[in-house]
Amino acid sequence: MGHNSSETKSYDISTLSRLMKKDLIFVIAVFLILLLIFTDISIYESFGSVRSRKLEAYNLAALCSSEIERNCIHTFQINGIFASLVMLDEANQKNFEEMAARILPDFPAADCVQLAPNGIVSSVYPLQGNEKVLGHNLFEDEKRVDEAYKTKASGIMTIGGPYPLIQGGDGFIGRLPVFLDDQKTQFWGFVNVVVRVSRIIETMNISTMESRDYVYSIYKISDVTGNRTHIYGTDLGKLHKPISVRIDMPNAHWELAIAPKSFWVNIHLVIVLTTLSLLLICAFTILTLLFLKLRQSNIRLAQVATLDQLTGLYTKQTAIFTLKKEIDYAKRNGSQVAVCFIDMNNFKQINDRFGHTVGDTALAKVAKRLMESVRPEDITARFGGDEFIIIFRGKNTGTDYQSTVERIRTVLNVPAKLSAHVLADISASVGLAVYPTNGNGVEELIAYADKAMYKEKARMKQAAKIETNIETI
Repeated sequence: MGHNSSETKSYDISTLSRLMKKDLIFVIAVFLILLLIFTDISIYESFGSVRSRKLEAYNLAALCSSEIERNCIHTFQINGIFASLVMLDEANQKNFEEMAARILPDFPAADCVQLAPNGIVSSVYPLQGNEKVLGHNLFEDEKRVDEAYKTKASGIMTIGGPYPLIQGGDGFIGRLPVFLDDQKTQFWGFVNVVVRVSRIIETMNISTMESRDYVYSIYKISDVTGNRTHIYGTDLGKLHKPISVRIDMPNAHWELAIAPKSFWVNIHLVIVLTTLSLLLICAFTILTLLFLKLRQSNIRLAQVATLDQLTGLYTKQTAIFTLKKEIDYAKRNGSQVAVCFIDMNNFKQINDRFGHTVGDTALAKVAKRLMESVRPEDITARFGGDEFIIIFRGKNTGTDYQSTVERIRTVLNVPAKLSAHVLADISASVGLAVYPTNGNGVEELIAYADKAMYKEKARMKQAAKIETNIETI
């Protein structure tokens, strides 16, 4: 509980200033930690929403691709049906239209079915809207000839396109080469099924994609060159980091890419999280500031209650409370406590001649000198007016107390410059009381020290005829 005068005097200013700096650093640290925490939470939640949305997009793409595969496989069963009929010689020119009229309604994605003996389209159903395709020779069409020969050579169905159809519009064609023998040496021709892209896309759950703000692209990848050919939807280059799913078509490689219309990150969620984070950070920071302000106010109140505002020394009440505790401790441990009572000799003359401002400076000078004369663990207090009290702790012999008292007298009896024009001789009378020799309680010890101080004051006046010398510079 010990203080020197300068330390105690500046407690309300420098110590609080240091506390305020520490509090400011603490507030900044709290702000940065909260900012880091909420930023981490926002990033985690944002990336979590991205992962969830990508998973949702992948599931949608997988569902749509499976629908396309299923519908295409189902639709191209027509090729096999008519190939079988051709081999049985039941799909001739005479009964083709009747059979196609019964079969085609079960395959809504199919635009038309064609018979192309020797690669020349001779029959088509429905004929309406497809008249231009009759007589078309696949082996003579520059755009179809390569695919026609490759299909014939492979002996399996291939899918060509997408490309503009002769009958109008865009679509792709499933061609199944038909052979009349098991060795596949007797080439009959092709059974073609034309599927418009739009009809296949209609099987996808496009409304679900659009309602969730997704865009998509369907494209074909060449197994030879790896080039992409756009089939349907938005151009692939315009999709932002799309999720792609393979569509396995007969002898073809398609892919379905899906992406959000804007970004994978949910901007609305980011804005909400950012706003909430900032509000929470501000709220916590304000609460921290209020808590620290309350703490500083409590410190100031404690200072007002325990410290003398003029000298920075402890107050009379604090000194009495401390002395009581020290006496209780000494009773339990069989140790001593000493009290030194000090009174300035010429303080009233300084006040009367130079005013209270100079008098206050004199009191502050005395307080500083007193604290420089004692140890940090000793207690120095302003008892009232120009009276001071010192509580010595931890000393065991009268010699120690007396030597300290003599040092106090010596230090006090030195002229002090109180203002730019006032140099005053300051002296003080000192009285000492020791527990338990001179008293067993607070009142007894203070009364004994006070009486000893007045005896010394009287003795000094009588012996030296003290006359305060005050010089004006």
